[in-house]
Amino acid sequence: MRASTPIRATIALGAVLVLASCSGGGTPAPSESSTAVADRTATVVIGGQITPSHLDPHRGVTENDIGMLRYWYDTLTTVVGNGEAAPFLAESWELSDDGKTFTLKLREGLTFVDGEPLDAAAVVTNFDRMISDPNSTVAYILEPIIESSEVVDPLTVQLNLKGGGGALPTILASRPGMMVSPKALANPDVLVTKAIGAGAFDLVEVNPGARYASVRRDDYWDEDAYKFAKLDYLVQADTATRLNSLAAGETTLTAVIGPQKQEAEAAGLKTWESDEPGTAFYRFSMNSERAAFGDKRVRQAMSAAVDRAAISNALFQGQCIPSAQPYPEGYFARSTTLDDSKWQTFDLEYAKKLMADAGYADGFSFTAAVPTLSTYQNFAQILQAQFAEIGITMNLEVIDTTQARQAFVTGKSDALVGFYGGGTDPGIYAMSAYSPKSGDNPGGLTTDNMAALLAETQRSIDIDERHLAFEALLDEAFEMGPAQIVVCHPVGVNATQQNISNFDQTGPLGSSYALRTMTVSK
Repeated sequence: MRASTPIRATIALGAVLVLASCSGGGTPAPSESSTAVADRTATVVIGGQITPSHLDPHRGVTENDIGMLRYWYDTLTTVVGNGEAAPFLAESWELSDDGKTFTLKLREGLTFVDGEPLDAAAVVTNFDRMISDPNSTVAYILEPIIESSEVVDPLTVQLNLKGGGGALPTILASRPGMMVSPKALANPDVLVTKAIGAGAFDLVEVNPGARYASVRRDDYWDEDAYKFAKLDYLVQADTATRLNSLAAGETTLTAVIGPQKQEAEAAGLKTWESDEPGTAFYRFSMNSERAAFGDKRVRQAMSAAVDRAAISNALFQGQCIPSAQPYPEGYFARSTTLDDSKWQTFDLEYAKKLMADAGYADGFSFTAAVPTLSTYQNFAQILQAQFAEIGITMNLEVIDTTQARQAFVTGKSDALVGFYGGGTDPGIYAMSAYSPKSGDNPGGLTTDNMAALLAETQRSIDIDERHLAFEALLDEAFEMGPAQIVVCHPVGVNATQQNISNFDQTGPLGSSYALRTMTVSK
């Protein structure tokens, strides 16, 4: 039976134990007020803009494809509410009193899409591979925390820790918690064209960069999730194309931006808007070893030259909340004490003074990689005009989305115009942005104290203690002068056909979780 009360972490005697009923952490039942009858034979077609950087979740290079990967790869945990962890593939976990071990208890009867059992041995194989694989893109997250992993019994895994394990419950709700069949890991080339996880869907047809067709598994552990038979994901990079396709009845749902919400409603479509922004944000990333970005005053001047409110209104009709911090209002990791006004406030005179103080009164030029998606190009053109106001010439190199990301993380691009897709744990972003030589910090910008502050954010599992640790971390990051300019946190807006109900995109996972709850009427 389904758990009837929310899952809550219990903290006692320095140990943290999260317990769930046999089916806790699954998909909540539809609202009692809904009278829609689900058509479990239906095909849902998503008009999306993201092409997965890799079908192997441990080798992907962008967080923006994680929502798509969730259809094929369940995670060990999930997140709810203000970012609290809740059970998923793992029904409970415990951080020991001394912080040296983290123990996971799996659900019974779990299997991968290829029929292999998802047991403790499979989880250990995944952890060993994620940490040791030279091509792993999650090793930088797990390696500082986990020394080794071992099987306690068929359903119990023990992680032996060398760093703080307090962040693991929420870290494992993202890419590091996506389990891959050990049979596939023995031949990882198969993961180039197949997704072999423990998610609800079997990926049966792939046309790379165009279409990803899936069929719901009959043996999926959560019978209340995804009450439809087939899921097609169509890659439609242009925002107007996606809306036109939806209006023509070719797709079931798509994300909409700015005035498209009103256009969708005028076309007779339903729209769904989140109550508040999630952890995603639009950003401008600089390589601090290139152009003039090594000077803190230049980075701060560029941040002050960004008119965040104007960008929100022009591109998103105000549905992107301006911010200089990487965490939104109301989220536990956002600092409530940090004075970020000199970074967030639009002030051209102040920006010009900083440029002059840094020796760049006449400006400088650089080239930014820009993904081909139309939203990013529009965003880049506005930034280009705003930077020009303080004498900076920003040249645009429009290239494939994945290639743009790779060019930046490998240090080949001066800058990157882009979007952070959000994370289930705030430390995932912090480690990437503030650790030297990590993916989002190719210039290696850091401070002597940064590593200790990052570690402190992972020490405790208590959300209030972690809030204080993130306040200290953000103080250090802004004093250092972050190499990323955060612009705004978007409020998720989706348009669907009229036969869609129960599209619940509230909570940290937003619309990527909404398909678990939604109903397609007969």
